[in-house]
Amino acid sequence: MTSITLHGAVEEIGGNKILIEDGDTKLFFDFGLSFGKYGDFFSHYLQPRRHSILSDYMDLGLLPNLSGLYRQDYEKRFRESSPEPNYDGVILSHPHLDHAGFLSYVRSDIPAYCSPGCKAILQVFEESSYGFHEYTRLKESFKIRESKRDSTKIVKDRSSVIPREVNIFKPNFKIDDITIHPFPVDHSVPGSNSFVIETSEGSIVYTGDIRFHGLKGNFSQFFVEKAAAFDPDILISEGTNIQDTKSYGELDLQQDLFSVLENVRGLVIVNFPVRDTDRMRSFIEGAKHTDRSLVINMRQAYTLKTLAENGVTHVPRLDEVKIFVPRKGWGVINDMNYPIEIQMQDYHSWENQFIEQNNSVTADEISSSPEKYIFRCDFFELKYLFDIKPPQESIYIRSITEPVDEEMELDQIKVDNWLKHFGLYPYIQLHCSGHASGYEIQEMVKQLNPKKVIPVHTEKPAEFSSFHGDVILKGLGEKYTLS
Repeated sequence: MTSITLHGAVEEIGGNKILIEDGDTKLFFDFGLSFGKYGDFFSHYLQPRRHSILSDYMDLGLLPNLSGLYRQDYEKRFRESSPEPNYDGVILSHPHLDHAGFLSYVRSDIPAYCSPGCKAILQVFEESSYGFHEYTRLKESFKIRESKRDSTKIVKDRSSVIPREVNIFKPNFKIDDITIHPFPVDHSVPGSNSFVIETSEGSIVYTGDIRFHGLKGNFSQFFVEKAAAFDPDILISEGTNIQDTKSYGELDLQQDLFSVLENVRGLVIVNFPVRDTDRMRSFIEGAKHTDRSLVINMRQAYTLKTLAENGVTHVPRLDEVKIFVPRKGWGVINDMNYPIEIQMQDYHSWENQFIEQNNSVTADEISSSPEKYIFRCDFFELKYLFDIKPPQESIYIRSITEPVDEEMELDQIKVDNWLKHFGLYPYIQLHCSGHASGYEIQEMVKQLNPKKVIPVHTEKPAEFSSFHGDVILKGLGEKYTLS
């Protein structure tokens, strides 16, 4: 018997956790965080309780209450943990946290499968981001040991690290009797894939997150053409923008960007998603068009470096950008009154490699020649404008989605206050979505011609019924059996 159970992404955008069972084989496709549900209960100032995070998340509907799935150090805090895993793998479509973020809670002896780009991004999350990111290695919690300095004392032990088996996709790879065909597709982060899944009772197509109007739209179209040949029984399709009738693509954005930049004499300040390398490419091209250089932060530089080391192509190279080195901590970078060792202590170890690179720049350099740069600056980097001192005739381009909830609206008010302080308000909004429009989804469904459609990652799943005659609308945790 083959079945599909949605443990997330039901009448919401994100939180994908799709369980496909075929006989005794159980595979999760994505295991993501639901930002919407999480935001209903938590904020920067009200964080989950670490010691009971699994049981609390289950109680709030953020995680499914399933046995043999979760890491034992956390599960044993509230119930007896299964000695063996009851699941055979987690297949990740891409590294956005609403698809991969809860992999941190999955036990280490359940292997993960992903693309090289996805693995690289997850490694960057682990090494350079705040929060709980344990994807390729798990640090055992709730262990104690003798103090190395004083054997009469007991201390908390966080030294035990368990590696997770993270397998890179191969064409047509098998897990037991299920054959999985991954296809690279266009989305707003490197390493995104859609899948054809061959089971004992038919073929299932899962889009993950997909679009056709980005710089790699041909990837998505190739996937649709190949997937249609499998005569799919079920299509599990994202529908983020199901009600949108028009597509505004990355090339459209580039043309509008060129027009905006041609008349700017001061500094160009932009905010675009930190891991959106296609948007980074657009601003690199905009910089070239106006004899400027795009300046990115060290985390983005580390991302490009890690992607290159993992053999990922179709992303910018480090030598195409400048790397911003801000004043941090004591603020003594390049201050010869302090030894270099003290200067470096203001930075994380992964940041140190970028401080003295040939293409690194400081606030003073940007401030002295603002007409030479496009400076990428997100919500958390606005404070560096004190050092950069953007001159008159500078502009701010907001290249991220408009606020969609109360918390984002409050953050935007803060951003507006900063922009007004530095004379950068009103700003220019210039963004295109990482998701297919409703029209593109309809065309995809028409070409795939599946027997049935299961909508996910959408607040309007019933909209699929307007262009397909057999749409399955299942609730959270309800099993659908192929027959």
